[in-house]
Amino acid sequence: MGLPFENIKRDVHVLRDESTEDGYGIYPEKRTISQKLEGGFILLDKPSGIRSRTAAETAKRMLSSLGVSKLGYSGTLEQ
Repeated sequence: MGLPFENIKRDVHVLRDESTEDGYGIYPEKRTISQKLEGGFILLDKPSGIRSRTAAETAKRMLSSLGVSKLGYSGTLEQ
């Protein structure tokens, strides 16, 4: 028999020839670094021995030249 969700018929739709207008956004590969950083995440591979706060402050200082004014971290990065 199986579980109820296993009996649901599903259709898969694949969009091959996509397009957009500038008023609706920019393709990710065409965005500038500043545009990507505006609302994104940075995954940081922090080496051991450096505090999370220090790593976040260093990243903020490095990215300030690109117009990033806010940067923080969530959780703990400590090992």
